[in-house]
Amino acid sequence: MRTKLFQSLSWQLARRYRRTRSGNAFIRFISASSTLGIGLGVAVLILALSVMNGFEQALKDRLLAVIPHVELHAMEGQLSDWPDTLTTLSWHPAVSAAAPYIKSNGILRQGQQVKGAAVRGILLPDELGITNFDRYLLAGTLVSLADDQIVLGLGLADAIGVKVGDQLQLMLPQFNPDGRLARSQTVVLTVSAIIQVGGQLDYQQAWVAMPALAGWLAMPEGTVHGFAFQLNDVFAAPQIARELGMLSMENVYLQDWMRTQGHLYQDIQMVRSIIYLVLALVIAVACFNIVATLVMAVREKESDIAILLTMGLAPGAVIRTFMWLGWLNGVVGTSIGALIGWLLSRYIEPLFYLLSKVSGKSFLDPSIYFIDFVPSLFLWRDLVWTVLIALSLSLLATLYPAWRASRVQPARVLGQK
Repeated sequence: MRTKLFQSLSWQLARRYRRTRSGNAFIRFISASSTLGIGLGVAVLILALSVMNGFEQALKDRLLAVIPHVELHAMEGQLSDWPDTLTTLSWHPAVSAAAPYIKSNGILRQGQQVKGAAVRGILLPDELGITNFDRYLLAGTLVSLADDQIVLGLGLADAIGVKVGDQLQLMLPQFNPDGRLARSQTVVLTVSAIIQVGGQLDYQQAWVAMPALAGWLAMPEGTVHGFAFQLNDVFAAPQIARELGMLSMENVYLQDWMRTQGHLYQDIQMVRSIIYLVLALVIAVACFNIVATLVMAVREKESDIAILLTMGLAPGAVIRTFMWLGWLNGVVGTSIGALIGWLLSRYIEPLFYLLSKVSGKSFLDPSIYFIDFVPSLFLWRDLVWTVLIALSLSLLATLYPAWRASRVQPARVLGQK
């Protein structure tokens, strides 16, 4: 069937017309611009989708690797008898790991430098099971966490001017039963490790040993503020949070990563949709330049069409000829664009790094974004869908001019010669 297709008269005529340079320079320009526009739109769309995939993957692998997917926080006071409760909640099939925590706001001080921080009391082995923040260890060690040690994000460490081995003061508030501030507890701690995750987390978070923080806050023995969970499916976090809340025997606040960091994911999805729409319209505009090209080509080839019709060529063959002629522009442009888009998506990361190094500045501020590089994840399904869209729009653009070509009146055209 393929051999018959490429031996058909319509295909042979379309190839001949394409190889024959048009005498009209404007037609050649419009034809080239349509091919170039389709190729550019396809290449940019594939690249943009790959970058959006990369941001989504970086969000999942980097940011969600250091924050809990779900947290249950005590609504009033603390959660008692936490080991048994945590064991029960860990049996949920969607939970892959769980850990208790205590948290408080505090003030870090070293010399004249003062900085507020969110202090989180953890059991290090359990915490490493749900967050894996040891993967982003910049300095120091996380083998253990003693009662007199603290782990800082890089932003906090830079803000107060400390490094691993330095000592600092941690001031923690203590409250009366009625909720009023009673006094502050000040302890001296040694920086044991510095973490660099990226984004605001580096400027907000400090980690200490949970038993030590419980003592500083004068909490009853065997109580914690809440439980943190890692899930098998991060995108099921809102539903799993509700299910875990129903299993809990105490009143708790439900918190999942979609509430705290979900704006990043929603932004990625929104930008992806906008990019897809805008670039699809760019491809459509480029494809419909084929309409102008074919309309002018039909006017230029009216005599040839009239002679072929007079010789007995069926109008359907004329339609197929000009559909092939126009669609070849789309096929060539789409093929070139797909190749360029694939290459760019493969090499955008080193190109961006080289550009940043040459310019001497980072285009993504790590204090705002959770990464300082442009990630890229090429997926074949994006290329396939983009190619199908471009080819379909290209074929659609050929229908009207091809139909007009089949309506040429041989007597009128030849009678004017």
